[in-house]
Amino acid sequence: MTAAAHRIGLPRLVTLLAGRAAFRVMLYGSAALLALAWSRAEFDAYGAVMGAAGWLCMVVQSGGEKAALKLIPRARRTRDDLAGMLRVLVAYVPLPPLAAALAALALAPGEPVTLYLLGVAYYVALGCGMHGVALHRALGRYTRDTVHFAVLGLGMGAMAALAFLAGVGPAGYLAGLLALVTALNLSLLPGLPRASRPRPGLRRVLTGTVLLMGAADVMNNAMIGVLFVELALSPYAAHSGELYLVTLGWGFALSILYTVQRIYQPQLSLRVAGGGAAGARVLGRRMAGLAALGAALWLTAAGFALAAGAHGPVALAALALTLLPMQALASGATFVVEHTDLRANARAVVVALAAVAALGAVAVPLTGAAGAVYALGANPLVLGLALWRAR
Repeated sequence: MTAAAHRIGLPRLVTLLAGRAAFRVMLYGSAALLALAWSRAEFDAYGAVMGAAGWLCMVVQSGGEKAALKLIPRARRTRDDLAGMLRVLVAYVPLPPLAAALAALALAPGEPVTLYLLGVAYYVALGCGMHGVALHRALGRYTRDTVHFAVLGLGMGAMAALAFLAGVGPAGYLAGLLALVTALNLSLLPGLPRASRPRPGLRRVLTGTVLLMGAADVMNNAMIGVLFVELALSPYAAHSGELYLVTLGWGFALSILYTVQRIYQPQLSLRVAGGGAAGARVLGRRMAGLAALGAALWLTAAGFALAAGAHGPVALAALALTLLPMQALASGATFVVEHTDLRANARAVVVALAAVAALGAVAVPLTGAAGAVYALGANPLVLGLALWRAR
């Protein structure tokens, strides 16, 4: 596949961003509407589920998506084999959690475990759908991406309106979203090559690429889930709703960066394969160093703010907003490095997750949701240092 098939002109870029924007606006607008529609206890329970299970979306999406966008544009004879193996994720991975959620909904609709199972099934299906549209995009079909996210956003807004106007509770809301995402995923399957017997060694190459390239996004989202668990086990468990709203805003800002990275990933992959690896390494190292330096300064200043009693919703938003530039630099560094040294990148994100969890175990019991946001600062610090030192 030539670079011309993945050229991103202004019309294509605007169209892709518009579809994603419709989804994100509805996602965050729906959260505000749900906070008004439900009681504080219902919204806190919903926020705890969504915060704890949200990382599963990246588990099924990120590695396959990045592998598709890296390998398929370069492939010639193995293009259909790669696409067919990656299609399996969309077709079959959502089925077990979907069956478990439906069984729980039928047998014990009011139990907390049912809400968690619905959240797990929803995020797995959502991630598989995002992987599916990326697979179409890797094959040069960019329109499916825009349509998928626009319809998903409109359906999410409609379900939130039902919750507000008709009294649909958290379980019913998640069940409706699960049905919507499942239908959209099924619509992605036609047109994708079916899996066949791959060439020798191709399955091993693809599996390794999926696991290593997915590590960064999975760990970045898993650390959010870990912090929600630590918050739920602390004396500040009632702060789950506040933390959920703040992490929604955090996710919205980073999603813009991630979207642009995914749009241009095929071009970066072709450029590195064509002899640009040395320049990419220099760029990644510089970004990593800046991220680490900025995060160290932020952790110092934010620590003084927390010690002075800055624990309220405004402080949460301010902490997250001021941390974003360092997180963006660290994300940019991982995006570049994963095209030149997958193993170093994977090692760095694992260490960063451990650092966030350790700092959260100390900060969350002391300051609640504010401590959880503070613990996120360990991510760009450790990630930046690890990537800066990598050779």
